[in-house]
Amino acid sequence: MADTFHFDVLQNEKYGRYLVASKDLDAGELIFTDTPYSVGPKADSCPLCLGCYSPVENKMCSKCGWPVCSDECEGTAAHGDECAVFSAAKVRFQPVSDWTATAPQLDCISPLRLLLAKERDPERWQRELEVMETHTQAREQRPTWAVDQVNIVNFLVDHCKLGARFDKDLVQRVCGILEVNAVEVPSRGGFSVRAIYPRLAIAAHSCVPNIVHTILSDYKVNVRAAVPIKSGEILHLCYTHALSPTIVRQEYLLESKFFKCDCERCKDPTELGTHLSTLKCQKCDNGVILPINSLDSESVWKCTETKCEFKTSSAAMRKMLAVVQTEIDQMDSLEPGPQSIEQREAFLKKYKCVFHPRHALPLSVKHSLAQLYGRAAGYALDELPDLLLERKAALCRAVLAALDAIMPGQTRMRGMMLYELHAPLMFLARSEFGAGLITQEQLKDRLQDPIKCLAEAALILKREDPQCPEGIIGQIAQQSMEQLKESIESLS
Repeated sequence: MADTFHFDVLQNEKYGRYLVASKDLDAGELIFTDTPYSVGPKADSCPLCLGCYSPVENKMCSKCGWPVCSDECEGTAAHGDECAVFSAAKVRFQPVSDWTATAPQLDCISPLRLLLAKERDPERWQRELEVMETHTQAREQRPTWAVDQVNIVNFLVDHCKLGARFDKDLVQRVCGILEVNAVEVPSRGGFSVRAIYPRLAIAAHSCVPNIVHTILSDYKVNVRAAVPIKSGEILHLCYTHALSPTIVRQEYLLESKFFKCDCERCKDPTELGTHLSTLKCQKCDNGVILPINSLDSESVWKCTETKCEFKTSSAAMRKMLAVVQTEIDQMDSLEPGPQSIEQREAFLKKYKCVFHPRHALPLSVKHSLAQLYGRAAGYALDELPDLLLERKAALCRAVLAALDAIMPGQTRMRGMMLYELHAPLMFLARSEFGAGLITQEQLKDRLQDPIKCLAEAALILKREDPQCPEGIIGQIAQQSMEQLKESIESLS
């Protein structure tokens, strides 16, 4: 691990172990770098190469018969120890009929890698993983416990003949460590995998985080301050998707992380004034629908207008949100093109009278549209009329306004939205100048806004891995900013 660290580890009843800043931190300042204890496939992955996590079909390791995509990946350290286990036990990966479907056989890989890492370095295990929360009692009540017992615990201990090295209670504990503490990370092969980061796992959760993390190509993680942080302040990471309504975030955190969040955002029915959970009332003209108690999963939702008596249940709200989310998921599966844009615009019109204009679900659609305008076939930037350039800019600003409240500071999503915003601002200014609506001096002034967008986008995104999409955009933003500055200087 790197020597840079600006945190202390404390403990209390609410968070268990948690991190606090050990000095005043500037926005963007590196707090620590963490090395993964292990990396491996997520539960319910399709067959992936166990070296690079690329999709693989009918290509197996010559020694153990488990999926690898090349001789190079067969020889990786990540696969080496498990290869010896499978080879010794003569347990091979069973061929599947559909190589795009989930393969429960791979569910054992990440737990096995954790166990083998424990065996290699028991002191590190004792220091970093033994203390991790597993929520064993709560997990025992879940159907997944019995599934893990068969697919992972019994498989590794009995079929792979590891009983002399690891007992079944330990294997279940490892399953719990992964379920509660693992972080989903992008892989070089393009598929998400999961990793255990000993330091990052200690960071407490908040739905308004003050730190951000960046995964590098070697799976190390850099953790930075998103906003200025005072010495002694708790370092908060967001464990869930930021653009989700409270009822969805609460359900996810309870299901996957075994706790109820009571942060300031969750406590406030208006979500800090963003209205990411607010619906319009169908029974009166001016009312909006909010939960009476946003921390109560069974709270009644009612209209805010005193004279309106409309009420609905949390169960009805969850059902409605699930139906609408399914529509969004279907749109997200479309290839970028005219249809993907037109369906999203139709979606926003369809639900205009149902959701508050800043509700999380339509906002997530606006987020997608902000990126599609200028990229989809038939909607290239240089083809967009001024009306659609203004539309793209408005979509970017709507997302940025929400982020200012719920994900303040130098976050990846903010960097990407600022990059998207610079283009319509630049094209609109040039269009107005070309039409004779503004002078050259006014054009120079107007182009300062896209320069500011590019400068901040580059500052944020250049910290990402240079080979990932965000890192590439960061480099492009830097180059575009320099070119735009030169273009302004060349104006006589």
